[in-house]
Amino acid sequence: MFFNDKKLKGALIVVTYAIILHFVFMKYSTVFGGLGYITSLVKPLILGIAIAFVLNIPMKFFERKLFRNLENSKKSWVRSAKRPLAITVTIIVLVGAISAIILFVVPQLTSSVVKLTESIPTYLKSFEVNMNNYADSTVLLSKVWDQVMNTWQEILKTVTHLFGGIASYLVGLTVDVTTAIIDFCLAFVLAIYMLSSKEKLICQIKKVMYAYIRGDIADKILEIGQTTNRVFSGFIIGQCTEALIIGTLCFLGMLVLRMPYAFLISVLVGTTSLIPILGAFIGTIPSFFLIFIINPIKAFWFIVFIFCLQRVEGDLIYPRVVGGSVGLSSLWVMLAIMIGGSAFGFIGMLVGVPTAAVIYCVFGSVTNKRLSKKGIKIDEEEIEDSGKIHV
Repeated sequence: MFFNDKKLKGALIVVTYAIILHFVFMKYSTVFGGLGYITSLVKPLILGIAIAFVLNIPMKFFERKLFRNLENSKKSWVRSAKRPLAITVTIIVLVGAISAIILFVVPQLTSSVVKLTESIPTYLKSFEVNMNNYADSTVLLSKVWDQVMNTWQEILKTVTHLFGGIASYLVGLTVDVTTAIIDFCLAFVLAIYMLSSKEKLICQIKKVMYAYIRGDIADKILEIGQTTNRVFSGFIIGQCTEALIIGTLCFLGMLVLRMPYAFLISVLVGTTSLIPILGAFIGTIPSFFLIFIINPIKAFWFIVFIFCLQRVEGDLIYPRVVGGSVGLSSLWVMLAIMIGGSAFGFIGMLVGVPTAAVIYCVFGSVTNKRLSKKGIKIDEEEIEDSGKIHV
């Protein structure tokens, strides 16, 4: 029995996939170890691409707003100076922002953390005394209360030991931080080179794609790339702006309400607000316990304040600042955050939403085209009104 070329090609593909899967399952430790080694080697490149993507946003803004008149110059060296000038201004703004953080934010954060670590044992002891006094004035069963206090003593010892061992932990962290700084510096240099020759790199990628990939597939890949760029750029701009607004409003509100650790908590809430929908609530949990140790009443009012701030964010800030750049419903956003967080931690929570938005957009486009070819049209009104479709 003879096979034509198409069937033979399909059979070879299936056999090849089967062999690869068998090898992966049988030697999974070796495979993943090798992948981890390769990832560590290309980490500066991956980080450089990410930095270049982020810096490309302000660079394009400066090219359009500050240096667009250079394109009309008759001198070629003036026209060619547009990109280097935009990159230089972007770096100056970035260095200025980092310097401002180092000069103003870091000292206050350090002071708050040091004060907190010094005060926590005292606060915990005071909390224990208050609870003992409360127990003496109530009818709590003595055995139950003794068990609670024994557990509390263990927690107290653990927390005290934890904060006491921070210094030794920081010493062990120095090597990792140094390695991360070196990787970041290498990645930053790569990012600058990528930005300076962005159009040339894109042209080279297109040449390789159209040379080795079928034309329609290459077109689809480029379309997905444009969608990814649009979604991620809109997400980064919107979420950073929203996080800055939320952090500022939180700081001002806590100052008015005279709550402790206003700056530290505002930075925490603002940073976690980079995560859509759930971000501020994630930052609220540790902030609540910090305030509760000092003043339980103010901790309660802090929850009320954050709830009101969340309503303002959901109804006013998010629709106007972020808008439809993501294009996902709350359900898909929450699923993207949970899956991304489970797989890659905090970074997964950040990039999970725009990644899910790109997948949703591409999959939705393919689905609509397939339905259109079949002559099928389904919308929400038909599902709600039709007696034939039930969910």
